[in-house]
Amino acid sequence: MRTLSILFLFAISTFTLSAQIRVQGKVVDIDTGEPLTGATVRGIGSGEGTYTDAYGKFNLRTYAEEIRVSFIGYKQHTITNFEDGDNLLIKLSPLKTTLETAVVTARPSPVEMRTPAPMMKIPPQALERDNETSIQPALNRVTGVYMQSGALNTNRITIRGVGNRSPFATAKIRAYLDDIPLTSGVGETTIEDLDLSIIDEVTVWKGPTASTYGAGLGGMIHLHTIKDRPDRQSTASLTTTSGSYGLFRGVADIDYVSPDKSANLYLNYNRTHSDGYRENNQYDREALTAYGRIRAGKRDVTSFIANFTSLKAFIPSSINREDFENNPRMAAPNWAAIEGFEDNNKVLVGLSHRHDFVREPYGKTLSNVTSLFTTHQNNYEPRPFNILREDSRTVGFRSTLEYRNTYKRQRPNLTLGVEFFNERYDWQTNEIDDNAQLDTLLSDNEEIRQYYNIFAEANYDITKSLFLTAGVNVNDTRYNLTDQYRQDGINQSGTQDFDLVVSPRVGLGFYLMSRIMAFTTISHGFSPPTLEETLNPDGSLNKSIQPEKGWNYELGLRTDYLLDRITFEFTWYTMNIRDLLVARRTAEDQFVGINAGQTRHRGLEMLLRYRLNDYLELWGSWTKANYTFEDFVDGEDDFSGNQLTGQPPHHVNAGIDLNTEFGLYGYLTYEFVDAFPLNDANTTFTDAYQVMNLRLGYRTDIGRRFGLDLYAGLNNLWDEKYASMVQINAAGFGGAAPRYFYPGLPINGYGGAKLKYRFGK
Repeated sequence: MRTLSILFLFAISTFTLSAQIRVQGKVVDIDTGEPLTGATVRGIGSGEGTYTDAYGKFNLRTYAEEIRVSFIGYKQHTITNFEDGDNLLIKLSPLKTTLETAVVTARPSPVEMRTPAPMMKIPPQALERDNETSIQPALNRVTGVYMQSGALNTNRITIRGVGNRSPFATAKIRAYLDDIPLTSGVGETTIEDLDLSIIDEVTVWKGPTASTYGAGLGGMIHLHTIKDRPDRQSTASLTTTSGSYGLFRGVADIDYVSPDKSANLYLNYNRTHSDGYRENNQYDREALTAYGRIRAGKRDVTSFIANFTSLKAFIPSSINREDFENNPRMAAPNWAAIEGFEDNNKVLVGLSHRHDFVREPYGKTLSNVTSLFTTHQNNYEPRPFNILREDSRTVGFRSTLEYRNTYKRQRPNLTLGVEFFNERYDWQTNEIDDNAQLDTLLSDNEEIRQYYNIFAEANYDITKSLFLTAGVNVNDTRYNLTDQYRQDGINQSGTQDFDLVVSPRVGLGFYLMSRIMAFTTISHGFSPPTLEETLNPDGSLNKSIQPEKGWNYELGLRTDYLLDRITFEFTWYTMNIRDLLVARRTAEDQFVGINAGQTRHRGLEMLLRYRLNDYLELWGSWTKANYTFEDFVDGEDDFSGNQLTGQPPHHVNAGIDLNTEFGLYGYLTYEFVDAFPLNDANTTFTDAYQVMNLRLGYRTDIGRRFGLDLYAGLNNLWDEKYASMVQINAAGFGGAAPRYFYPGLPINGYGGAKLKYRFGK
């Protein structure tokens, strides 16, 4: 009897094993072909399941007759027709909800997960957490980034402490709109003039890790216009927002997609007005943007973009501590007396062509992308001490040759390229008369600012879990100054040609598990001085001044929705910068640059997201910054060992995101900025502050054609008094107290609506 039982059990097990089917395959994004790491592959009704590996590949043994594939943020896919031994290619489509809005924080993309460097993406929905008049709140939620805003037209962005010594603008951080540089020939960047309605996604590279985009010490901010997605359809929309202190923002756009998807054209008009919280604080900006893509066959795509922006913004400037505490709405008296402002017009045009020499679906690709760009900008700015007139014209090109093999990742992916930039910058200053009008000419200068970058990058998978990235950037920068004003008897004309700078980078990534990746990076970067910083006090060129240079070292750990709920990123870094550029103020409108020493930037960055369910997500981020002057002697002052000026040692952001299936949504965000020194001597500090913002809304479809989004929000719920921007090392002139502070807005509100119409069937 026992023998019969054993034979019976053996027969059943043999039958069962013969019914088990082995299936393997790969799961990819339908739009990009990128592998989806950590996708769930499960037999329906049988209980067997697995996850895709770093390459998007899986192996599954199952008794089930159906397999379901799922991935956060993508539509589920069910497979019924498969046989034992099949090798499947499964393409998942991103989820779409009303008005193209999904979960705000989004999961890391496959590219982001596999990048052994501190790169983070801001999805389009995260730009909509606020009133969309400024990118500042979204950037400040990226660990390591600190953006200050004294007004809509006065901003300073720092990444890991780099750029904090720029007096009134963003410096030492590169920025691009698609492949068009937004950074001037002397390293100054303005991104706040671009309306967020034309931005689809923002990529932030922290530290000198973006070797294909210049290897700047601070990093790079890449603004991307709307992507060409296969499911894109023709639409038209109208958005209006009104708020406190006379805020009004209107956006009208049309997005046309041809029936065969071979061409699309996007037109956008936007206008923003604010009376301002402070005196002499009115702001008006309007812009018209057009861009599109045309596909010629399967191997060629031509893209273009054109943007015109007109801006007039009055300048309240900074105020001293007493006025900040007792009368924060006032403008600096000297700026208010002349009603100082900037009147700026800017044109940006770019043309890009991509040709695929080799194109195999989800296999080998060899392609070239060449972009040509030009910009023209003029500015008229009455100031208390003079009137500044500026005219800037830039031309340049960027060309890359890229080889990719997305199926057999053991082979390297290679990128080679070159970028050339030439800027002619003419500027004059005039005396200002009693009526704030143009008077006697004081200076007349022409600057030619020129650089080129040659770069290469390789990505190589050593094993299925271990991969290497290596890159190098070679930069040559030169300035030519022609002093066209000779009445003062001083000739500042000359050429400044810096030594060639070679900036290598190497990164190593290792998958500890299918959804946990560790990485380490070593990279070199540099930041050239502005031409004005290379001038001596007598106006002659200082040939000895050099770019800032530094090495960056970091370790990181990145997870991708562990247990389908948790995303975590941790990064530790240290960066040593030598030949620190210091802008020494010699007059109210004059700065002289010197190489004064070196700084050490050490920090921790942590990001955590916890997905409670399909509708609710908690998130938080913390930046711990330990930035110090290692060797800093400025004249008779020795600041060695002091805390780096203008950078908070702790910066915390947290929030709750709600996105319901029936259209109700809400975003509650919190920010804490620690106290930090206002001068290099560390004798004067800001006050720490915390700000909480709330936005609530409702999205719904009206029939098949229309989508409606109604929203309202409150900023600074606790009515905190704080400085939204500071002027470091401010000096008092004529016995006046130093003007360090730009007051932030008290509690303020806004509300608006977006109506979208969908063309087609």
